[in-house]
Amino acid sequence: MTRFARLSGGMLAVTLMFLATPAAAETTLWLVRPLYPGQEALVERTEKALDKLIAASDRAEHVIGRTELAAALKGKKVDELPCLGVGERCADPIDPFVATLGFGRIVMVQGGQDEAGFKFRVVSYEPAINKVSPAASAAPVLEKALLGAVAKVVPVASTLEVKSTPPGAAVYVDDTKMGTTPLTTQVLPGERVIKIDLKLHQPIEETLIVPIKGSASLEKALEKVAARLIVTGAPAGTSVFIDGQFVAKDRVDRGILPGQHVIRLTADNHKAFEQSISVKPDEQYVLDKTLEPLPGAVVVGPGGTKATEVKGQVPDQAVKVTTPVPPPPPPASETDLTYEKRSYFQLSYEYGSLLGNSLVGRRWGNSGTGRTTEIKSPSRMLMGGSLEYGTGGKYFGVAVVGVSYLTNVEQFNLGVGYAPGAQREVDMGIAGPADINNVRIHMVTIRALQPQLRLAAWRFVFQLQVGAEFRTGQIIEPGSTFYKDGFMILDLLAAARLNVRFFVVEGLYFFGSGHFTYFLLGESSRLEAPNDGMMPPNATGPEPRFNNSHQWGFNVGLGYGF
Repeated sequence: MTRFARLSGGMLAVTLMFLATPAAAETTLWLVRPLYPGQEALVERTEKALDKLIAASDRAEHVIGRTELAAALKGKKVDELPCLGVGERCADPIDPFVATLGFGRIVMVQGGQDEAGFKFRVVSYEPAINKVSPAASAAPVLEKALLGAVAKVVPVASTLEVKSTPPGAAVYVDDTKMGTTPLTTQVLPGERVIKIDLKLHQPIEETLIVPIKGSASLEKALEKVAARLIVTGAPAGTSVFIDGQFVAKDRVDRGILPGQHVIRLTADNHKAFEQSISVKPDEQYVLDKTLEPLPGAVVVGPGGTKATEVKGQVPDQAVKVTTPVPPPPPPASETDLTYEKRSYFQLSYEYGSLLGNSLVGRRWGNSGTGRTTEIKSPSRMLMGGSLEYGTGGKYFGVAVVGVSYLTNVEQFNLGVGYAPGAQREVDMGIAGPADINNVRIHMVTIRALQPQLRLAAWRFVFQLQVGAEFRTGQIIEPGSTFYKDGFMILDLLAAARLNVRFFVVEGLYFFGSGHFTYFLLGESSRLEAPNDGMMPPNATGPEPRFNNSHQWGFNVGLGYGF
């Protein structure tokens, strides 16, 4: 840095020689040049910033930039400069050269801008004591970066005077409390934010430019208010509404009419807060609220609520009333927790039984006109399994989809007739058998979008479910050669189911249900009319007609609610 000072001094000497009345004693010379190539425009901005920092009363003692330097040296001849003549030599010509010109201090300033902001390097040179003082600083704002470097090498303390009517108001400089009015204090030069605050008066905030080694003053008359409201909201960006009108973000400090008012705070990803307040005359009401994050939102910061009401104008006599934080809500009951399980999936054993005396299946595809008719065995029992998925609201839901599979466990014997309007099935001149024995039945029932009504009590859920169902399946006689492709069941049913669930642990439940299905549409079958045994047969009655039977049954199983 010493080398930099000497080089700067050499540059100064050459500049002075070629620029051509000596300056006043103890004058400070400021010379500015760019720190990086191509940033010459920054020189003029820096010179203007230095001019704003210097008090008007002291401005005559400062020479800023080459233009003012040329005016200060106008008329000075080169051969009058010491140590530069032919017959006189000095070991270091800079000190006597500068002293002859009358500069008490020379400040070399190098400034530049990069992606991080502004950077300044400053060297203060005092020839009388041969003292060199370097400094550097960086900041996003030019004025702050420049002041940060200059304040380290040049005495810059300034005086700030603040007065208010009435007196006794708190004075804040850049959010730091400095005292109460009337106040005289020292501050660093530059741009300063001054706030004057007195209870039950409207606060005032102003920005001042404090000059180097100068003084600045601020005198204000504070407006008295009937009442004062101070609202602070968190997190950052919280919107503050008073009586339905948006006022500001984060903080409001203003006078307000006494009476009832509604305060509302809102912020993204947080629950809105609203509170009715009553403000009395000559009262200052303070509300400090941190909003509660919404479920699932990620928010970092302290939480809590504090509402303080301050009465009176004398601090020692202030009375603080803290609004109590409401108690947490009671824990959810077993019934509430049960209602929270809105969706479910369940798997069960299913028992079914046909209520009529017929089971109609048509020949598979276009194999023939054969149709099964009456059940000729005592058993009507079917067994299998079922699965179902459903979802919905608290009291109403829907069974989205369900499938049941049933088969006969005991022997079924069925009669065989023919389709209405047709004749008995014949193959190569041979009529098909009128009976099939020991048949195997595969029956599938599909249900979808069936509405439900739900009621919960403790860990129990009672559920009524109604809707339409589609029934299909196949009837096969093992070893049959004539009806080897079997018979297909195709029915549309109306169904009602009553379910009872009991939740054992979180989500897991046992359940049982009863159901009834009513035949609506499907295949029908006819049987030849009975005859009296004479040849040829003579009909003695109408052809009997068969439809599929209704069905009832029950389910027991396990499910999971979520």
